[in-house]
Amino acid sequence: MLHLLRQVVEEVNSTRDLQASLSTVVGRIRAGMNVQVCSVFLWDAHVNRYVLMATDGLSAEAIGKVTLTQNEGLIALVGKREEPLNLSDATRHPNYHHIPGLGEEPFKSLLAVPIIHHRKVLGVMTIQRSEPGRFEDTEEAFMVTLSAQLAGVIAHAEATGALSGLNLMGGEQLDVRFAGVAGSQGVAIGNAHVLVPPSDLDSVRYRPARDINAELVLFENALAKVRSELTATRERLRSELRPEELALFNVYVGILEDRALGDSVVELINQGEWAQSALATVMRRYIDHFESIEDDYLRERAADMRDLGRRVLSHLQASVPEVAIPDHAILVGEEISPTVFGDLAAGRIAAIVCTTGSANSHVAILARALAIPTIMGVQELPWQGLQGEELVVDGYRGHVYYRLSAEKRQYFETICKEEAEREADLESLTDEASETSDGVAISLMVNTGLQTDVVRSQNKGADGVGLFRTEVPFMMRDRFPSEDEQAKIYRAQLEAFAPLPVTMRMLDVGGDKSLDYFPIVEDNPFLGWRGIRVMLDHPELFMVQIRAMLRASLGLNNLKVMLPMVTSVSEVEEALAIIHRAVLELNEEGVSVTLPEVGVMVEVPSAVYLVKEFATQIDFISVGSNDLTQYLLAVDRNNPRVANIYDSLHPAVLKALKMVVDAAHEGGIPVSLCGELAGDPLGAVTLVGLGYRNLSMSSSNLLRVKSVLRQIDSDWAHTIASGLLHLDDPKVVRSTLRLALRKAGIPLTDIGILPS
Repeated sequence: MLHLLRQVVEEVNSTRDLQASLSTVVGRIRAGMNVQVCSVFLWDAHVNRYVLMATDGLSAEAIGKVTLTQNEGLIALVGKREEPLNLSDATRHPNYHHIPGLGEEPFKSLLAVPIIHHRKVLGVMTIQRSEPGRFEDTEEAFMVTLSAQLAGVIAHAEATGALSGLNLMGGEQLDVRFAGVAGSQGVAIGNAHVLVPPSDLDSVRYRPARDINAELVLFENALAKVRSELTATRERLRSELRPEELALFNVYVGILEDRALGDSVVELINQGEWAQSALATVMRRYIDHFESIEDDYLRERAADMRDLGRRVLSHLQASVPEVAIPDHAILVGEEISPTVFGDLAAGRIAAIVCTTGSANSHVAILARALAIPTIMGVQELPWQGLQGEELVVDGYRGHVYYRLSAEKRQYFETICKEEAEREADLESLTDEASETSDGVAISLMVNTGLQTDVVRSQNKGADGVGLFRTEVPFMMRDRFPSEDEQAKIYRAQLEAFAPLPVTMRMLDVGGDKSLDYFPIVEDNPFLGWRGIRVMLDHPELFMVQIRAMLRASLGLNNLKVMLPMVTSVSEVEEALAIIHRAVLELNEEGVSVTLPEVGVMVEVPSAVYLVKEFATQIDFISVGSNDLTQYLLAVDRNNPRVANIYDSLHPAVLKALKMVVDAAHEGGIPVSLCGELAGDPLGAVTLVGLGYRNLSMSSSNLLRVKSVLRQIDSDWAHTIASGLLHLDDPKVVRSTLRLALRKAGIPLTDIGILPS
């Protein structure tokens, strides 16, 4: 059974269209499971019916013609119940529905399993035999396993088919929508510019060759270059490596010279496929083959094949001229590095769409800072086929639209116009006081990291910087910046906001923030080596950075230093010792600096319970609600599969936030919050009600937050927030807040909150 499963999945993954995939499935299952019939029905939402898409054993003429409603027959019953149906004699079941001409009269026993992807029923797969009798448990378990494996393939194939504008029944389809997670609010209309990760075999998809002969030449040249590189490397290392290690280079060269591999790629190119996807298809077959072998030594050869494939692919990609990102393009890709923001001037990117990540991925956070509409985790988007295509990005609801109808286009154009008008109205609040209607002052600061943040933040009337992400300049380089380089960067920030405070977080890498020149590879990076742990293990990095900060603050004295990912008092003590030593060293060198205020970020559960202890050591507390939510709810904030669980207004998070602010007040220490929750108008109202008076957010959200806070009474907010602490569902929390604001006479659309 396991061999059959691997065989079916491998063959399905190698086909390029839905019909071919399903034909492969039904044929393999019928033969491999010794049944007379295997069929697949898929749900077509555009006609609201199940459609027979493939069968081996029933009438082939019925494919695409036989349909069932959602209440018709055993297929509909399985789809409705979302569970397998194993019948000894299907004809005796009360839901049995005879379809003339289908040819299923001779078959009695039936096993039907739903095909489900992300809680959505895509269809039903069945097997049948002529003799009565239930299928064995092992057969049922196999079919359930296979349907789970095929669900993703079918979902992707359906999405790819949607790009052609055709539904399962062949009719024209407009307003094709792909759902993801809202990462940064706003609506944008523009043309897609696809960013493909370099040398990634798994990311390369089929594309027809424009010139077959040219693709053949490119492939042969790439092979020759890799062979030459390997041979040169072998000769260069001949005196340093043992004979058995040098032999590996001979093995690599031998694989490339083996015409079995090359001929397979050439065959696909001759069939009209471009060299990159032909290579990727062949190499993935080799990799899958080796990974399925039980022998440990041979299984390790899969890594060799992947490495060789990447080397050849890198040369193929290098031969393709890089297309410059056009102005006002919608960037589309699997992962988009935050470094892309450093390469483009402000306002050049219309929107961002990623197939991975979530609303609190680092790229989404930076996009919010630059007010770029962004959608993350659009998993079913066939992104490589979108180059140059017009898209609409709805950053409020997390939807990407393709092939707009005239009505839908007018709708989104109206939203864009209203957004511009709303932003213009909010600009009038720039110089107004940041306070509630009853005069309670709320300090509204900004989170920065990019140089372009400075001007945007100043234009919004920020009260300072609550979080300067020092890792961003590190991510823009191919090495650690020197002390002088860092000092120059930090000085620009401090001067720009002086005399207002600038809170600089010590280098926070690890988790979803990686440096190419300082890779951290871990099975569970968010529970691994990151934040203060890295800096304490590398005191030389800590010392260089804190010295740069202290030198940058000379004569300005508006620097505040914040320690990330702190889990214990001992970590604070170690960090303070390094900071004190840096102050002492600089003064001995003739640079007269003073000890800045030092604070701790509360972003892991252990820190929630240590606020009073921290208060005896440091000068302020700042809650990082993004990570705190992640760790409290055990939800990877970059995983789109669990993005619907991640919610900073979850009752557990609210109770933790209340504990922190109360403990900070008891300890006589200032407390702020610098997570994305602060930039959500609903979140800001809640935080003020809980007792927070210092909020830091993306500059793009500052005026929206100021607008709502100027319209509420602090005692009213306290009453609302106190009531929220007794609720048990984040959806109820949000609906309660919306209702409260409406009753208070605050139009939600005025602060950028669209209807649910």
